[in-house]
Amino acid sequence: MPAARGGGAVTPGLILLLLGVVLILACAGILLFAGGTLDQAAVVRSESGGLRGSFRGGVIRPLNQLFQQTAPGEALARRLVEANLRALYPLEYFILGVLIVVGTFLIASSEVTLVWALLITGGVMVILLNALSALRERQYRLFLAQLPELSRILANSTSAGLSIRSALEIAADEMSNPAGRELAILNDELRIGTPLDVALERLEARIPGKDLAVLIGTLVISQRSGGSLITALRGMAQALEERKETTREVRTLMTQASFTGYMVVIFGVGLVLMFNWINPGLLYELTSTLIGQIALIITGASYVLGIIIIRRITKVQI
Repeated sequence: MPAARGGGAVTPGLILLLLGVVLILACAGILLFAGGTLDQAAVVRSESGGLRGSFRGGVIRPLNQLFQQTAPGEALARRLVEANLRALYPLEYFILGVLIVVGTFLIASSEVTLVWALLITGGVMVILLNALSALRERQYRLFLAQLPELSRILANSTSAGLSIRSALEIAADEMSNPAGRELAILNDELRIGTPLDVALERLEARIPGKDLAVLIGTLVISQRSGGSLITALRGMAQALEERKETTREVRTLMTQASFTGYMVVIFGVGLVLMFNWINPGLLYELTSTLIGQIALIITGASYVLGIIIIRRITKVQI
């Protein structure tokens, strides 16, 4: 078996492996991006029966409702909402993930040993799970970056004599997503009779963060016991703006160091692929011999440790 793999016929197979993985991940990324950037009106139409009569509305949607009744389906639905992939059904994401994982395993098992094919498949599964976490964190950062603007709009509205509820409605109309979307959800809860403090606490649960907690605490205290809300909001807007600029400067300084570390990992993987192109069959030998497996384990562990250290060093709490 190793002798057959060492022939010149391995190079086309390796090329197909790389192309297959790239195409699968590219399709997944395109679908996730398209689902996350759909217009809100399209989401409302789909949820209100706009897809009625289509395959997605007549077949996928009922199956998705059954899937969401399970614990994994409910958890996946919550993560999709937090990642702003509201137009993508949890069942669709699950099926897409299964197809990607199975396809990766079939392609990898044809080029490397079974153990390493399983490891590669496990890595793809981790990527799929972390994709939602990364999108969720991105939504959090975008929302927190809009807090200075939100504080200014609330301060200007309350200084004009409007109530907090009216100021929140104005902010929802004027601000872009994700803040506009979350404030619209907050206003919908207020319209159906939810108390203001309860609705604000739910907003804080959806978007955790110290800055938002301070803003919500200020609004709740003002609503319960009064006080100079306008002065507090204007001071908070200025403080949040300064904090935003400081965070931006720190991230700019840390970007070069973090990307340099990631490029080292990319170069290492690229070298292995280049050597396999020069000497066909090297990749199979690395995954089938004891020395090659030890080398890959040590190298992989070193890369993982390096990435963890880089993330720890570049993660600055302000």
